[in-house]
Amino acid sequence: MATEYAASSIMEEQTKPGKRQPTEEELRLELLERALSSAEKEMKIVHNKLNSLKCQVLNSKRESYIDAEYVRIEIRKLTERSIQEIRRREQELLMDVDQLVQEANSTLDSYSLQLNAISSDMKLKVNTCRDRLAREVSIEDVGVPLALMEYQQEAQQTINFLKSNETKFRKRWMGFRPANEPNFKHSVSVLGFVGISDPRVIRPWRNFGSEGTKEGEFRGPVGIDVNNDTGHVIISDFENHRVQIVDTDGNAKHILGSKGTDLGLMKGPNDVKLDKDGRYIVADTFNHRVSWYDSNMEHVQSIGRKGSKAGEFDRPRSLALTTEGNIVVADTGNQRVQVFSNEGEYLFSFGDLGKGDGQFKGPHGIAVDNQNNIYVADLYNHRIQVFDNEGRFIKSFGKEGPLEGELCEPRALVFTTSSVTDTPGLLVVAEMENRRVSLFSSEGQYLCSYGKSADGTSRFGCPSGLTSDLSGRIYVSDSKFNMIHIL
Repeated sequence: MATEYAASSIMEEQTKPGKRQPTEEELRLELLERALSSAEKEMKIVHNKLNSLKCQVLNSKRESYIDAEYVRIEIRKLTERSIQEIRRREQELLMDVDQLVQEANSTLDSYSLQLNAISSDMKLKVNTCRDRLAREVSIEDVGVPLALMEYQQEAQQTINFLKSNETKFRKRWMGFRPANEPNFKHSVSVLGFVGISDPRVIRPWRNFGSEGTKEGEFRGPVGIDVNNDTGHVIISDFENHRVQIVDTDGNAKHILGSKGTDLGLMKGPNDVKLDKDGRYIVADTFNHRVSWYDSNMEHVQSIGRKGSKAGEFDRPRSLALTTEGNIVVADTGNQRVQVFSNEGEYLFSFGDLGKGDGQFKGPHGIAVDNQNNIYVADLYNHRIQVFDNEGRFIKSFGKEGPLEGELCEPRALVFTTSSVTDTPGLLVVAEMENRRVSLFSSEGQYLCSYGKSADGTSRFGCPSGLTSDLSGRIYVSDSKFNMIHIL
Protein backbone atom coordinates (compact mmCIF):
# COMPACT_ATOMS: atom_id res chain seq x y z
CA MET A 1 0.00 0.00 0.00
CA ALA A 2 2.97 2.32 0.45
CA THR A 3 3.08 5.09 -2.13
CA GLU A 4 6.35 6.39 -3.49
CA TYR A 5 6.38 9.96 -2.48
CA ALA A 6 9.28 12.39 -2.13
CA ALA A 7 9.48 16.15 -2.35
CA SER A 8 13.13 15.79 -3.41
CA SER A 9 12.09 14.04 -6.63
CA ILE A 10 9.91 17.02 -7.55
CA MET A 11 12.75 19.40 -6.73
CA GLU A 12 15.18 17.44 -8.92
CA GLU A 13 12.73 17.44 -11.83
CA GLN A 14 12.01 21.15 -11.57
CA THR A 15 15.71 22.20 -11.20
CA LYS A 16 16.92 20.67 -14.47
CA PRO A 17 18.95 23.14 -16.60
CA GLY A 18 16.87 25.37 -18.88
CA LYS A 19 13.64 25.05 -16.89
CA ARG A 20 11.95 27.91 -15.05
CA GLN A 21 12.33 27.54 -11.34
CA PRO A 22 8.89 27.03 -9.74
CA THR A 23 7.86 28.99 -6.76
CA GLU A 24 7.58 27.35 -3.40
CA GLU A 25 3.78 27.60 -3.61
CA GLU A 26 3.78 25.86 -7.01
CA LEU A 27 5.93 23.08 -5.61
CA ARG A 28 3.68 22.76 -2.60
CA LEU A 29 0.57 22.57 -4.76
CA GLU A 30 2.08 19.88 -6.99
CA LEU A 31 3.12 17.94 -3.91
CA LEU A 32 -0.40 18.28 -2.50
CA GLU A 33 -1.93 17.10 -5.80
CA ARG A 34 0.20 13.96 -5.76
CA ALA A 35 -0.72 13.18 -2.17
CA LEU A 36 -4.43 13.70 -2.81
CA SER A 37 -4.26 11.49 -5.91
CA SER A 38 -2.67 8.73 -3.86
CA ALA A 39 -5.36 9.01 -1.21
CA GLU A 40 -8.11 8.90 -3.85
CA LYS A 41 -6.65 5.69 -5.29
CA GLU A 42 -6.73 4.03 -1.88
CA MET A 43 -10.31 5.15 -1.31
CA LYS A 44 -11.34 3.77 -4.70
CA ILE A 45 -9.99 0.33 -3.76
CA VAL A 46 -11.92 0.38 -0.49
CA HIS A 47 -15.07 1.70 -2.22
CA ASN A 48 -14.99 -1.03 -4.89
CA LYS A 49 -14.56 -3.78 -2.30
CA LEU A 50 -17.42 -2.38 -0.21
CA ASN A 51 -19.74 -2.20 -3.22
CA SER A 52 -18.86 -5.77 -4.21
CA LEU A 53 -19.64 -7.15 -0.77
CA LYS A 54 -22.84 -5.11 -0.45
CA CYS A 55 -24.03 -6.72 -3.69
CA GLN A 56 -23.12 -10.14 -2.30
CA VAL A 57 -25.19 -9.49 0.82
CA LEU A 58 -28.20 -8.44 -1.27
CA ASN A 59 -27.76 -11.51 -3.48
CA SER A 60 -27.59 -13.70 -0.39
CA LYS A 61 -30.95 -12.34 0.77
CA ARG A 62 -32.48 -13.05 -2.64
CA GLU A 63 -30.97 -16.55 -2.68
CA SER A 64 -32.35 -17.27 0.78
CA TYR A 65 -35.90 -16.56 -0.39
CA ILE A 66 -35.47 -18.65 -3.56
CA ASP A 67 -33.82 -21.57 -1.74
CA ALA A 68 -36.44 -21.46 1.00
CA GLU A 69 -39.18 -21.79 -1.62
CA TYR A 70 -37.50 -24.94 -2.93
CA VAL A 71 -37.23 -26.32 0.56
CA ARG A 72 -40.97 -25.85 1.04
CA ILE A 73 -41.75 -27.47 -2.31
CA GLU A 74 -39.54 -30.51 -1.65
CA ILE A 75 -40.99 -30.93 1.83
CA ARG A 76 -44.54 -30.74 0.52
CA LYS A 77 -43.83 -33.17 -2.31
CA LEU A 78 -42.49 -35.80 0.10
CA THR A 79 -45.12 -35.36 2.78
CA GLU A 80 -47.94 -35.64 0.23
CA ARG A 81 -47.22 -39.37 -0.06
CA SER A 82 -47.45 -40.03 3.63
CA ILE A 83 -49.93 -40.25 6.50
CA GLN A 84 -51.09 -37.84 9.17
CA GLU A 85 -47.90 -38.19 11.19
CA ILE A 86 -45.91 -36.95 8.19
CA ARG A 87 -48.32 -34.06 7.76
CA ARG A 88 -47.49 -32.99 11.31
CA ARG A 89 -43.81 -33.33 10.48
CA GLU A 90 -44.34 -31.14 7.42
CA GLN A 91 -45.65 -28.31 9.57
CA GLU A 92 -42.68 -28.64 11.91
CA LEU A 93 -40.28 -28.44 8.98
CA LEU A 94 -42.01 -25.44 7.46
CA MET A 95 -41.75 -23.67 10.80
CA ASP A 96 -38.03 -24.51 10.78
CA VAL A 97 -37.73 -22.95 7.33
CA ASP A 98 -39.48 -19.77 8.45
CA GLN A 99 -37.31 -19.55 11.55
CA LEU A 100 -34.13 -20.07 9.55
CA VAL A 101 -35.16 -17.42 7.02
CA GLN A 102 -35.78 -14.99 9.88
CA GLU A 103 -32.40 -15.79 11.39
CA ALA A 104 -30.67 -15.49 8.02
CA ASN A 105 -32.27 -12.16 7.20
CA SER A 106 -31.54 -10.81 10.66
CA THR A 107 -27.87 -11.71 10.25
CA LEU A 108 -27.71 -10.41 6.67
CA ASP A 109 -29.31 -7.14 7.76
CA SER A 110 -26.62 -6.78 10.42
CA TYR A 111 -23.99 -7.40 7.72
CA SER A 112 -25.51 -4.61 5.64
CA LEU A 113 -25.37 -2.24 8.61
CA GLN A 114 -21.78 -3.26 9.30
CA LEU A 115 -20.70 -2.60 5.69
CA ASN A 116 -22.54 0.72 5.63
CA ALA A 117 -20.79 1.73 8.85
CA ILE A 118 -17.40 0.84 7.36
CA SER A 119 -18.24 2.83 4.24
CA SER A 120 -19.21 5.90 6.29
CA ASP A 121 -16.10 5.55 8.45
CA MET A 122 -13.78 5.37 5.43
CA LYS A 123 -15.44 8.40 3.84
CA LEU A 124 -14.84 10.34 7.06
CA LYS A 125 -11.23 9.20 7.19
CA VAL A 126 -10.43 10.15 3.60
CA ASN A 127 -11.99 13.59 4.16
CA THR A 128 -9.88 13.98 7.28
CA CYS A 129 -6.82 12.93 5.28
CA ARG A 130 -7.59 15.51 2.60
CA ASP A 131 -7.93 18.29 5.20
CA ARG A 132 -4.69 17.33 6.94
CA LEU A 133 -2.78 17.10 3.68
CA ALA A 134 -4.01 20.54 2.67
CA ARG A 135 -2.71 21.94 5.96
CA GLU A 136 0.44 19.91 6.47
CA VAL A 137 2.04 19.28 3.07
CA SER A 138 5.14 21.44 2.80
CA ILE A 139 8.00 21.88 0.33
CA GLU A 140 10.39 20.82 3.06
CA ASP A 141 8.80 17.34 3.21
CA VAL A 142 11.13 14.68 1.84
CA GLY A 143 9.01 11.63 2.60
CA VAL A 144 5.43 10.45 2.66
CA PRO A 145 3.25 12.87 4.62
CA LEU A 146 2.23 11.55 8.01
CA ALA A 147 -1.49 12.05 7.24
CA LEU A 148 -1.20 9.94 4.11
CA MET A 149 0.77 7.21 5.91
CA GLU A 150 -1.86 6.99 8.64
CA TYR A 151 -4.68 6.85 6.09
CA GLN A 152 -2.92 4.14 4.08
CA GLN A 153 -2.53 2.04 7.22
CA GLU A 154 -6.21 2.45 8.08
CA ALA A 155 -7.26 1.61 4.52
CA GLN A 156 -5.09 -1.51 4.51
CA GLN A 157 -6.59 -2.63 7.82
CA THR A 158 -10.08 -2.18 6.39
CA ILE A 159 -9.23 -4.14 3.24
CA ASN A 160 -7.67 -6.94 5.32
CA PHE A 161 -10.82 -7.09 7.45
CA LEU A 162 -13.09 -7.25 4.40
CA LYS A 163 -10.99 -9.98 2.78
CA SER A 164 -10.87 -12.07 5.95
CA ASN A 165 -14.68 -11.85 6.30
CA GLU A 166 -15.50 -12.31 2.62
CA THR A 167 -16.60 -15.94 3.10
CA LYS A 168 -19.02 -14.87 5.82
CA PHE A 169 -20.56 -12.18 3.62
CA ARG A 170 -20.96 -14.61 0.69
CA LYS A 171 -22.55 -17.40 2.71
CA ARG A 172 -25.77 -19.00 1.40
CA TRP A 173 -28.26 -19.85 4.08
CA MET A 174 -30.79 -22.36 2.82
CA GLY A 175 -30.71 -25.86 1.41
CA PHE A 176 -32.60 -29.12 1.34
CA ARG A 177 -31.68 -32.78 1.30
CA PRO A 178 -33.26 -36.08 2.35
CA ALA A 179 -31.29 -37.94 5.00
CA ASN A 180 -30.60 -41.70 5.05
CA GLU A 181 -32.70 -42.77 8.03
CA PRO A 182 -35.44 -45.27 7.13
CA ASN A 183 -37.97 -43.55 9.38
CA PHE A 184 -39.43 -40.74 7.32
CA LYS A 185 -40.04 -38.64 10.41
CA HIS A 186 -36.29 -38.03 10.47
CA SER A 187 -35.64 -38.18 6.74
CA VAL A 188 -36.03 -34.49 5.87
CA SER A 189 -33.72 -31.75 7.07
CA VAL A 190 -33.90 -27.99 6.84
CA LEU A 191 -30.31 -26.82 6.83
CA GLY A 192 -28.09 -23.84 6.79
CA PHE A 193 -26.36 -24.13 3.42
CA VAL A 194 -23.22 -26.21 3.99
CA GLY A 195 -22.02 -27.38 0.61
CA ILE A 196 -24.97 -29.57 -0.33
CA SER A 197 -26.16 -29.64 -3.94
CA ASP A 198 -28.16 -26.71 -5.32
CA PRO A 199 -31.86 -27.63 -4.85
CA ARG A 200 -32.86 -25.75 -8.00
CA VAL A 201 -31.06 -28.01 -10.45
CA ILE A 202 -33.27 -29.89 -12.94
CA ARG A 203 -31.95 -33.33 -13.84
CA PRO A 204 -32.92 -35.73 -16.64
CA TRP A 205 -34.66 -38.98 -15.65
CA ARG A 206 -35.37 -40.79 -18.91
CA ASN A 207 -36.50 -40.26 -22.51
CA PHE A 208 -38.13 -42.28 -25.24
CA GLY A 209 -39.25 -42.01 -28.85
CA SER A 210 -37.85 -41.91 -32.37
CA GLU A 211 -38.95 -40.69 -35.78
CA GLY A 212 -41.45 -42.81 -37.66
CA THR A 213 -45.07 -43.70 -38.31
CA LYS A 214 -45.30 -46.93 -36.31
CA GLU A 215 -46.86 -47.15 -32.86
CA GLY A 216 -44.54 -45.54 -30.33
CA GLU A 217 -42.82 -43.49 -33.04
CA PHE A 218 -43.45 -39.81 -33.68
CA ARG A 219 -43.30 -37.13 -36.32
CA GLY A 220 -43.42 -33.82 -34.54
CA PRO A 221 -44.78 -34.58 -31.05
CA VAL A 222 -46.15 -31.37 -29.56
CA GLY A 223 -48.98 -31.38 -26.99
CA ILE A 224 -48.58 -33.67 -24.00
CA ASP A 225 -50.48 -34.66 -20.85
CA VAL A 226 -50.28 -37.38 -18.18
CA ASN A 227 -52.98 -39.69 -16.83
CA ASN A 228 -52.06 -39.71 -13.15
CA ASP A 229 -54.24 -42.77 -12.51
CA THR A 230 -52.47 -45.02 -15.04
CA GLY A 231 -49.17 -43.19 -15.42
CA HIS A 232 -49.67 -43.16 -19.19
CA VAL A 233 -48.43 -40.25 -21.30
CA ILE A 234 -50.80 -38.70 -23.87
CA ILE A 235 -49.07 -37.12 -26.89
CA SER A 236 -50.38 -35.20 -29.91
CA ASP A 237 -48.38 -36.68 -32.81
CA PHE A 238 -48.66 -33.62 -35.08
CA GLU A 239 -47.40 -34.78 -38.49
CA ASN A 240 -48.86 -38.28 -38.05
CA HIS A 241 -52.27 -36.64 -37.44
CA ARG A 242 -53.04 -38.70 -34.34
CA VAL A 243 -52.85 -38.86 -30.55
CA GLN A 244 -50.76 -41.62 -28.97
CA ILE A 245 -51.10 -42.94 -25.43
CA VAL A 246 -47.89 -44.61 -24.21
CA ASP A 247 -46.26 -45.73 -20.98
CA THR A 248 -43.12 -44.08 -19.62
CA ASP A 249 -40.96 -46.53 -21.56
CA GLY A 250 -42.57 -45.38 -24.80
CA ASN A 251 -44.65 -48.50 -25.39
CA ALA A 252 -47.85 -47.60 -27.25
CA LYS A 253 -51.10 -48.44 -25.44
CA HIS A 254 -53.69 -46.72 -27.63
CA ILE A 255 -53.90 -44.70 -30.86
CA LEU A 256 -56.54 -42.05 -31.31
CA GLY A 257 -57.41 -40.51 -34.68
CA SER A 258 -56.03 -40.45 -38.22
CA LYS A 259 -55.65 -37.88 -40.99
CA GLY A 260 -58.78 -36.27 -42.39
CA THR A 261 -61.27 -33.45 -42.17
CA ASP A 262 -64.37 -35.40 -41.16
CA LEU A 263 -65.50 -35.42 -37.53
CA GLY A 264 -63.37 -37.87 -35.55
CA LEU A 265 -60.38 -37.35 -37.87
CA MET A 266 -57.50 -34.94 -37.33
CA LYS A 267 -55.28 -32.61 -39.30
CA GLY A 268 -52.23 -31.50 -37.37
CA PRO A 269 -53.35 -31.96 -33.74
CA ASN A 270 -51.24 -29.55 -31.73
CA ASP A 271 -52.37 -30.21 -28.14
CA VAL A 272 -54.31 -32.71 -26.05
CA LYS A 273 -55.66 -32.61 -22.49
CA LEU A 274 -57.34 -35.21 -20.30
CA ASP A 275 -60.28 -33.71 -18.38
CA LYS A 276 -61.64 -34.76 -14.97
CA ASP A 277 -64.24 -36.99 -16.67
CA GLY A 278 -61.58 -38.99 -18.49
CA ARG A 279 -62.29 -37.40 -21.88
CA TYR A 280 -59.54 -36.46 -24.32
CA ILE A 281 -59.78 -32.87 -25.62
CA VAL A 282 -57.78 -32.22 -28.79
CA ALA A 283 -56.76 -28.93 -30.43
CA ASP A 284 -57.24 -30.03 -34.07
CA THR A 285 -55.18 -27.18 -35.45
CA PHE A 286 -55.60 -27.30 -39.22
CA ASN A 287 -59.20 -28.40 -39.02
CA HIS A 288 -59.69 -25.22 -36.94
CA ARG A 289 -61.66 -26.94 -34.20
CA VAL A 290 -61.53 -28.50 -30.74
CA SER A 291 -62.74 -32.09 -30.39
CA TRP A 292 -63.79 -34.32 -27.49
CA TYR A 293 -63.22 -38.11 -27.32
CA ASP A 294 -64.46 -40.41 -24.58
CA SER A 295 -62.35 -42.91 -22.61
CA ASN A 296 -63.04 -45.52 -25.30
CA MET A 297 -61.46 -43.24 -27.94
CA GLU A 298 -64.84 -42.56 -29.55
CA HIS A 299 -65.53 -39.09 -30.94
CA VAL A 300 -68.07 -37.21 -28.80
CA GLN A 301 -68.27 -33.71 -30.26
CA SER A 302 -66.36 -30.92 -31.94
CA ILE A 303 -66.73 -27.15 -31.79
CA GLY A 304 -65.50 -24.43 -34.11
CA ARG A 305 -64.70 -23.83 -37.72
CA LYS A 306 -62.29 -21.49 -39.52
CA GLY A 307 -63.21 -17.89 -38.80
CA SER A 308 -62.80 -14.99 -36.40
CA LYS A 309 -66.23 -14.83 -34.77
CA ALA A 310 -66.91 -16.00 -31.22
CA GLY A 311 -66.44 -19.77 -31.08
CA GLU A 312 -64.58 -19.91 -34.40
CA PHE A 313 -60.86 -20.61 -34.69
CA ASP A 314 -57.82 -19.94 -36.82
CA ARG A 315 -55.25 -22.66 -36.03
CA PRO A 316 -55.90 -23.27 -32.32
CA ARG A 317 -52.58 -24.34 -30.82
CA SER A 318 -52.87 -24.96 -27.11
CA LEU A 319 -55.35 -25.96 -24.37
CA ALA A 320 -55.58 -25.65 -20.61
CA LEU A 321 -58.25 -26.63 -18.07
CA THR A 322 -59.42 -24.51 -15.15
CA THR A 323 -60.28 -25.98 -11.75
CA GLU A 324 -63.94 -25.63 -12.78
CA GLY A 325 -63.35 -27.70 -15.91
CA ASN A 326 -63.57 -24.80 -18.36
CA ILE A 327 -61.39 -25.07 -21.45
CA VAL A 328 -58.97 -22.27 -22.34
CA VAL A 329 -57.89 -22.25 -25.99
CA ALA A 330 -54.99 -20.35 -27.59
CA ASP A 331 -56.64 -19.22 -30.84
CA THR A 332 -53.26 -18.46 -32.36
CA GLY A 333 -54.21 -17.25 -35.84
CA ASN A 334 -56.82 -14.88 -34.40
CA GLN A 335 -54.30 -13.54 -31.84
CA ARG A 336 -56.64 -14.19 -28.93
CA VAL A 337 -57.60 -16.62 -26.18
CA GLN A 338 -61.11 -18.13 -26.04
CA VAL A 339 -62.72 -19.78 -23.00
CA PHE A 340 -65.45 -22.45 -23.15
CA SER A 341 -67.39 -24.51 -20.62
CA ASN A 342 -66.46 -28.18 -20.20
CA GLU A 343 -69.28 -29.00 -22.62
CA GLY A 344 -68.00 -26.60 -25.28
CA GLU A 345 -70.28 -23.60 -24.69
CA TYR A 346 -68.57 -20.30 -25.59
CA LEU A 347 -68.01 -18.08 -22.53
CA PHE A 348 -65.69 -15.20 -23.46
CA SER A 349 -62.46 -14.26 -25.24
CA PHE A 350 -59.68 -11.70 -24.84
CA GLY A 351 -56.70 -10.33 -26.78
CA ASP A 352 -55.86 -9.00 -30.22
CA LEU A 353 -52.76 -8.41 -32.35
CA GLY A 354 -50.12 -6.09 -30.88
CA LYS A 355 -47.33 -5.57 -28.36
CA GLY A 356 -49.28 -3.81 -25.62
CA ASP A 357 -50.63 -5.25 -22.40
CA GLY A 358 -53.25 -7.86 -23.22
CA GLN A 359 -52.24 -8.04 -26.87
CA PHE A 360 -50.51 -10.99 -28.56
CA LYS A 361 -48.20 -11.86 -31.38
CA GLY A 362 -48.64 -15.61 -31.71
CA PRO A 363 -50.22 -16.84 -28.43
CA HIS A 364 -49.17 -20.47 -27.99
CA GLY A 365 -48.79 -22.11 -24.59
CA ILE A 366 -51.54 -21.80 -21.98
CA ALA A 367 -51.39 -22.65 -18.26
CA VAL A 368 -53.88 -22.04 -15.45
CA ASP A 369 -52.85 -21.76 -11.79
CA ASN A 370 -54.92 -22.97 -8.85
CA GLN A 371 -56.61 -19.56 -8.58
CA ASN A 372 -57.70 -19.88 -12.25
CA ASN A 373 -55.39 -17.10 -13.39
CA ILE A 374 -54.49 -17.67 -17.04
CA TYR A 375 -50.84 -17.59 -18.17
CA VAL A 376 -50.21 -17.16 -21.91
CA ALA A 377 -46.91 -17.77 -23.75
CA ASP A 378 -46.80 -14.77 -26.12
CA LEU A 379 -44.45 -16.40 -28.64
CA TYR A 380 -43.16 -13.55 -30.80
CA ASN A 381 -43.42 -10.90 -28.09
CA HIS A 382 -41.07 -13.16 -26.07
CA ARG A 383 -42.97 -12.83 -22.81
CA ILE A 384 -45.50 -14.45 -20.49
CA GLN A 385 -48.75 -12.56 -19.89
CA VAL A 386 -51.01 -13.19 -16.91
CA PHE A 387 -54.78 -12.64 -16.83
CA ASP A 388 -57.44 -13.24 -14.20
CA ASN A 389 -60.24 -15.79 -14.61
CA GLU A 390 -62.31 -13.28 -16.59
CA GLY A 391 -59.53 -12.38 -19.01
CA ARG A 392 -58.45 -9.10 -17.40
CA PHE A 393 -54.76 -8.32 -17.77
CA ILE A 394 -52.73 -8.57 -14.54
CA LYS A 395 -49.06 -8.40 -15.54
CA SER A 396 -46.40 -9.73 -17.88
CA PHE A 397 -42.78 -10.79 -17.46
CA GLY A 398 -39.84 -11.75 -19.64
CA LYS A 399 -38.01 -10.08 -22.49
CA GLU A 400 -36.22 -11.36 -25.57
CA GLY A 401 -32.76 -12.79 -25.00
CA PRO A 402 -30.67 -15.86 -24.12
CA LEU A 403 -29.70 -14.86 -20.57
CA GLU A 404 -31.16 -16.21 -17.34
CA GLY A 405 -34.70 -14.94 -16.89
CA GLU A 406 -34.95 -13.85 -20.53
CA LEU A 407 -37.14 -15.66 -23.07
CA CYS A 408 -36.90 -16.39 -26.77
CA GLU A 409 -40.05 -17.77 -28.39
CA PRO A 410 -41.77 -19.32 -25.34
CA ARG A 411 -43.87 -22.14 -26.81
CA ALA A 412 -45.42 -24.12 -23.94
CA LEU A 413 -46.31 -23.65 -20.26
CA VAL A 414 -47.25 -25.86 -17.33
CA PHE A 415 -47.46 -25.51 -13.55
CA THR A 416 -45.86 -28.14 -11.35
CA THR A 417 -48.18 -29.64 -8.75
CA SER A 418 -48.31 -28.06 -5.31
CA SER A 419 -49.37 -30.16 -2.34
CA VAL A 420 -51.08 -27.13 -0.79
CA THR A 421 -54.28 -26.16 -2.60
CA ASP A 422 -53.96 -22.40 -2.14
CA THR A 423 -50.28 -22.31 -3.12
CA PRO A 424 -49.33 -22.30 -6.82
CA GLY A 425 -46.58 -24.57 -8.07
CA LEU A 426 -43.69 -23.44 -10.24
CA LEU A 427 -44.25 -22.26 -13.80
CA VAL A 428 -42.27 -24.22 -16.41
CA VAL A 429 -41.64 -22.51 -19.77
CA ALA A 430 -40.44 -24.28 -22.94
CA GLU A 431 -38.44 -21.92 -25.16
CA MET A 432 -38.10 -22.92 -28.82
CA GLU A 433 -35.29 -20.57 -29.86
CA ASN A 434 -33.27 -20.92 -26.64
CA ARG A 435 -33.86 -24.72 -26.75
CA ARG A 436 -34.36 -25.01 -22.99
CA VAL A 437 -36.98 -25.15 -20.27
CA SER A 438 -36.93 -22.48 -17.58
CA LEU A 439 -38.57 -22.41 -14.15
CA PHE A 440 -40.22 -19.33 -12.69
CA SER A 441 -42.23 -18.68 -9.56
CA SER A 442 -45.89 -17.83 -10.13
CA GLU A 443 -44.86 -14.19 -9.61
CA GLY A 444 -42.40 -14.35 -12.52
CA GLN A 445 -39.19 -14.71 -10.47
CA TYR A 446 -36.61 -16.64 -12.49
CA LEU A 447 -35.31 -19.76 -10.74
CA CYS A 448 -33.31 -21.96 -13.10
CA SER A 449 -33.07 -23.48 -16.60
CA TYR A 450 -32.30 -26.87 -18.11
CA GLY A 451 -31.22 -27.91 -21.57
CA LYS A 452 -28.71 -25.35 -22.83
CA SER A 453 -25.02 -25.98 -22.05
CA ALA A 454 -22.30 -23.38 -21.67
CA ASP A 455 -20.87 -24.32 -25.08
CA GLY A 456 -24.20 -23.55 -26.76
CA THR A 457 -25.28 -27.16 -27.29
CA SER A 458 -28.68 -28.31 -26.05
CA ARG A 459 -30.34 -31.52 -24.96
CA PHE A 460 -33.39 -30.36 -26.92
CA GLY A 461 -33.96 -29.90 -30.63
CA CYS A 462 -37.21 -27.97 -30.24
CA PRO A 463 -39.02 -28.20 -26.87
CA SER A 464 -42.64 -27.82 -27.91
CA GLY A 465 -44.95 -29.21 -25.22
CA LEU A 466 -45.00 -29.55 -21.44
CA THR A 467 -46.84 -31.33 -18.67
CA SER A 468 -46.09 -32.48 -15.13
CA ASP A 469 -47.33 -35.31 -12.94
CA LEU A 470 -48.28 -35.46 -9.26
CA SER A 471 -44.75 -36.52 -8.27
CA GLY A 472 -43.34 -33.32 -9.73
CA ARG A 473 -41.71 -34.81 -12.84
CA ILE A 474 -41.71 -32.58 -15.92
CA TYR A 475 -42.44 -34.06 -19.37
CA VAL A 476 -41.08 -32.24 -22.44
CA SER A 477 -42.06 -33.10 -26.01
CA ASP A 478 -39.27 -32.48 -28.53
CA SER A 479 -40.74 -31.97 -32.00
CA LYS A 480 -37.35 -31.90 -33.74
CA PHE A 481 -35.75 -34.97 -32.12
CA ASN A 482 -39.14 -36.78 -32.07
CA MET A 483 -38.83 -37.85 -28.45
CA ILE A 484 -40.22 -37.24 -24.99
CA HIS A 485 -37.87 -36.12 -22.21
CA ILE A 486 -38.83 -36.79 -18.58
CA LEU A 487 -37.06 -34.61 -15.99
